[in-house]
Amino acid sequence: MDLHFLDAVPEDAEREAVDAVLGPPESGWDGGTRQTHDLRFAEGGHVARGRRDLLLPALHAVNDRVGWISRAALDYICRRLTIPPAEAYGVATFYAMFSLKQRPRRVVHVCTDIACAAKDSASLCAQLRERVGGPGSEDGEFTWHESPCLGLCERAPAAVSLQAGDPPRYSVAAPASA
Repeated sequence: MDLHFLDAVPEDAEREAVDAVLGPPESGWDGGTRQTHDLRFAEGGHVARGRRDLLLPALHAVNDRVGWISRAALDYICRRLTIPPAEAYGVATFYAMFSLKQRPRRVVHVCTDIACAAKDSASLCAQLRERVGGPGSEDGEFTWHESPCLGLCERAPAAVSLQAGDPPRYSVAAPASA
């Protein structure tokens, strides 16, 4: 993936998801339509750095609304927060709940970290492989992935399902069964 700004235009749903977290763009410098007065000065500095903590909420907003984060949506988030694309890409690819590739709107994340592994998440994954196929397989309506800790260690093995939309729907199965 080229890690520079693109001229890609985000879908309306992607833009609405980001704007719901960040508010509407105030100028052409932060994702709005370029106006003549935007060419006279650039905004940024302390105000822009003070909003960097909104990167994760903006990524979640797009992922939860659309089901994945497109290059255009990532670019729009970067422009809105004045964050380099390489930095946002690093964050988006670090977390297992995000996807930078299109996938079904319903995704099941099965925890395979140590607590869930001790409670036999391997057999849960084996049952899913038999029924649906390997991680990332799609049956047209949903896909599943092995994930690191979902924060439900005391109820292992755990699974979290996300149905992307407005509003997104989450469901937790802990202890989970296929």
